[in-house]
Amino acid sequence: NRLRGALNTKEVSVSFRFVSFRILIEMRMLSSRLNALNSLLYSSPSRLHSSSSSSSPSTSSRREERRSSSSCVLRGDREGANASTSRRSRRSLSLRTAKGNVEMQQHSSQEKHTSFGVVRQWDGHTDVVTGLHLRERFFEVPLDYSDVSNGEKIVVFAREVVSSRRPSETLPYLVYLQGGPGFEAPRPLEASGWLDKACESFKVLLLDQRGTGRSTPITSTSLCLMDSPRAQAEYLELHRADSIVKDAECIRQALVGQNLQWSIIGQSFGGFCSLTYLSMFPNSLKESFIMGGLAPTTTPGCTAHAVYSALFKRVQLQNEKYYERFPQDKQVVSKVVAYLLKKGGVKTPAGNVLSAKSLQSLGIRFGGAQCLESIHFMFESPFEVTGDLSYKFLKDYDNVVSIDTNIIYALLHEAIYCSDGGPSGWAAESVRKEYEATTCPNFDAAWAVNNGKPVYFTGEMIFPWMFDEIAQLRPLQEAAEILAMKDPWPPLYDEEQLRRNKVKVAAAVYFEDMYVDLNLSMETAGKVQGMRTYVTNEYLHSGIRENGPKILEKLMNMTRNIETLR
Repeated sequence: NRLRGALNTKEVSVSFRFVSFRILIEMRMLSSRLNALNSLLYSSPSRLHSSSSSSSPSTSSRREERRSSSSCVLRGDREGANASTSRRSRRSLSLRTAKGNVEMQQHSSQEKHTSFGVVRQWDGHTDVVTGLHLRERFFEVPLDYSDVSNGEKIVVFAREVVSSRRPSETLPYLVYLQGGPGFEAPRPLEASGWLDKACESFKVLLLDQRGTGRSTPITSTSLCLMDSPRAQAEYLELHRADSIVKDAECIRQALVGQNLQWSIIGQSFGGFCSLTYLSMFPNSLKESFIMGGLAPTTTPGCTAHAVYSALFKRVQLQNEKYYERFPQDKQVVSKVVAYLLKKGGVKTPAGNVLSAKSLQSLGIRFGGAQCLESIHFMFESPFEVTGDLSYKFLKDYDNVVSIDTNIIYALLHEAIYCSDGGPSGWAAESVRKEYEATTCPNFDAAWAVNNGKPVYFTGEMIFPWMFDEIAQLRPLQEAAEILAMKDPWPPLYDEEQLRRNKVKVAAAVYFEDMYVDLNLSMETAGKVQGMRTYVTNEYLHSGIRENGPKILEKLMNMTRNIETLR
């Protein structure tokens, strides 16, 4: 209207500038308001409620609020920048990451009373994928369960999944405990696999274990905000199976109440967590399903050396299978290793260093479905026409390396074998040297190349040199050393409780599992009263991905005596 009037009075240029100026002011005020709202997104639900309820509908008050919001945002930005360099304590890390990683502002939180104290719970977004309804759930839980009174909190995220094809309101919960350690739960894209099967009988809760996914995260960057390597190590110590299980129990009490049970399913390391749950809170569980994750032993102490001694034999077997199937790779792999030994290592696109030892670590893939094929295809064309390693080959290596994005896996891997004892003392490195010297020198890359023998790949093992060659691990070398030498670690299992177990438990044990030794797993099974085992050589460690519905149905039938003892 202003512009139309200006045209009628031939004041186009002046009025046009005036209108444009007013529009610019309004846009800037709107921008300030949006910035203020964005800042508010990182605050608690109670703050959001008080902010929205105190706003006045009058035009003058809204304008005043916009002015104050703009100045607050600018002041807050300056204060935040200063604080980011000074607040480096463990407490500040847990609180900042908790607020920064979740959308607490979306819905009001509820306070639930549990045996661990008050737990705040709130829901996030809901979503639909083919055949499934998804709901985000957040829980604020204690960081350190041995010192709940100190008030330090973290956020644990879980995604509730139900079938869109059948009613789910009255179904019980099944909690999924992810493998790892240090990996988030899977992100469902459709109703398929074991998850679709589980949703026939349960509401499934996909738990992002503490430190992973959308729970308060642990990254190389977040750890470097702490005061010292000692502080980093102390924070990481609170992210083992005992704390993960207490998080789950805290969530159970908040979500379904203290008197109702739920079921759990553990894959790989998640199976280790299942045994910890059976040890600590057996009365909370109706049934437990374990896939490829019977902890190698529940004996007090650190058993990492015994575990790797058994696993190196299985890794050797997988190497023999690899070269039997792809004999042409003997020469290609040796040529790449010789190149790396001569160069002393090559920098990758991600900033990692690819050395002969790190190349051998590709064998971590040998224990899953299509594992041998995936590594074989990497070596189809590893060199450029110049004779250097190709960009694609280096990029493919980076893609295989997952510990740079899931650093808990590297930092706490050996610690999962320490229960009421320690230290792990870089057990994999120690066993490797012994095994090379006494049993299979092919794991020594230089020896294999010099003697015209096939170079053997290593398996699921963490070595100290990885903290030099993996870019995201380099700042954490001292913390890793502290964790490797920690003694003792708190207990993870209660053998007496497991011997008098009353919970229905069934476990799938894979005969040729390269990650969890068959013999050690069966030894553990014999310590858990009433446990039934399904031993098969039809799958490797990745049975849950290869034929999850069949395996889950088998385990469910075993716990419910549909498939009777024989």
